[in-house]
Amino acid sequence: MSNPALFTERDAAGAYEILAAASEAPSVLAVLTDEELVALGGADAVQISGSPFLDQLETAGEVSASIALRSLIARGLVTLDETPAEPEGEQLSTGESAPARAVQLDRTLAGLMTLRGAPRALMNLTRRVAEQSTSITVYVFPEGGVLEELVTADGYHHFSVPTRAALPERLARYIDQAQVAGSEDRVVFEGPTATLEAPGEAIAQQLADTRAMTVMTAAGAEGAGAQVSLMATSEAVLAMDTPEAMSESTEVREVSAEGLVALIAAAIPEVSGL
Repeated sequence: MSNPALFTERDAAGAYEILAAASEAPSVLAVLTDEELVALGGADAVQISGSPFLDQLETAGEVSASIALRSLIARGLVTLDETPAEPEGEQLSTGESAPARAVQLDRTLAGLMTLRGAPRALMNLTRRVAEQSTSITVYVFPEGGVLEELVTADGYHHFSVPTRAALPERLARYIDQAQVAGSEDRVVFEGPTATLEAPGEAIAQQLADTRAMTVMTAAGAEGAGAQVSLMATSEAVLAMDTPEAMSESTEVREVSAEGLVALIAAAIPEVSGL
């Protein structure tokens, strides 16, 4: 269901309707589980966002997906019928009439799977607190369109559609949930990466106080990308470009609340086209 080669005019219409409803403080558009996404789009549907619940199951993913499909049908989100509720129109990749589908998704769900399957660029934030991880994946589209997917530790995928302008502050709240970022931007360390783990070093002690660590990765349409590690300690938020090797030099910066928003805004990939 998330293969771009199979998208239809109805899929595209659902996707446009979702993006057109973007707001500064959006409500949750839909919540799907790991296994529901696999039922809708196969194993590839969770390759980017991850599937924390399924990863811990001893039951085969196919079995869980089959059970989830029954739930989607019961809720009216998936229809098994030779006569679809709405015509699919043309197949986008060929311009020909789309062949009949044995399964038709609810229009919003069809649009959601279309957006997940065809972003122009991606951004991911994985936040770790103690032994628990959550993540946000942002799917980026032309003309300021973004789809936000929050994945909880128990495998629930919460979809929202904020405006692009509102996105940096939303992600800043996710990174700095305790609101410890101050009012100053400054470099607190510059030197060998190995020093970050050296006992007795001031920067090592500061990093040891990390309460939540977020790795922010952005991948643009042309393949260019960036990765930044953001550490929320008890007193500040620190930012560091992720080094490729311990032998390299690195810089650790304390970022203010405004600086954190600006850092995120600069990292969101720019895309063009229709």
